[in-house]
Amino acid sequence: MAKTIEPKELGLAGALQIARVDRQIGARAQLHQTWLSASRSSGQLDESEWLRVEQQRWGVENRTHHTLDVTHKEDQSRVRHPNAASVLGIFRRLSNAFKHAWAKGRPKRQATSRDWIEENLSNRWKGIHLVTRPVVHQK
Repeated sequence: MAKTIEPKELGLAGALQIARVDRQIGARAQLHQTWLSASRSSGQLDESEWLRVEQQRWGVENRTHHTLDVTHKEDQSRVRHPNAASVLGIFRRLSNAFKHAWAKGRPKRQATSRDWIEENLSNRWKGIHLVTRPVVHQK
């Protein structure tokens, strides 16, 4: 039985489209379903464009959020004071930005977040020099 549901009924008042993306990573992996909503019409956002946008979102997830979770253990943080959590979040994101600057020009296998932490954890001056050195703009 099929039933038409208005987006407002799902708490998605501005949604014009709802879609499901099925993912299976690896041959034996379990199928994962992700539900998406969009405020653009099908004329503005067709299936291929929607898939591209979703893949781009996962790229952000993999580059930023995953690094914060794995390297900085952000999800395990016990800090509960809002100001302290904000300050720590800023420092974690700064560390990510410094890691990306540090990794430029290095082979991928030698520029992981673990390498960044191991190389810079015991030498705070390297971090200070990253912040205080002059910025050289490349053309």
